[in-house]
Amino acid sequence: MSNYPRVDALFASATRATAIANSAGTAIDCARAKRAIVTLDVTAMGGVAGDTLDVYVDVSPDGTMWINAAHFTQIAGNAAASRRFVVLDPSNPGTSEVVSTSDAAGGAVRPAACGMQMRGRYTLVDAGAHGQSATFSLGVFLQ
Repeated sequence: MSNYPRVDALFASATRATAIANSAGTAIDCARAKRAIVTLDVTAMGGVAGDTLDVYVDVSPDGTMWINAAHFTQIAGNAAASRRFVVLDPSNPGTSEVVSTSDAAGGAVRPAACGMQMRGRYTLVDAGAHGQSATFSLGVFLQ
């Protein structure tokens, strides 16, 4: 593997305007990565305070079982543009058990989570019948 990081898009930059729960993106191969830096770039939110966007990063040891590795802090529908990142580093083993059947709390990272594949997932909620939208991308730098 090259010493240079590999850059992948878990979600390309786009406006998403349909309320949806747990929309998973296409998985990427990350088997040879020693760590991952995942960036969430929210360029516009077009809704009201009650609308929400939750973005997750999942990893899989085998391509069938998925474990939530990170849950970015929930973003309100009227929030300003923002850029956030998390670091997943298996050399940081953690100190407590992780229940793999539940998502991490908002803003939480499980840094030791690793696997052969990685995917992004998001939930966009419309708090009323007024329409919502979120323009964002989710990228990953694999090292």
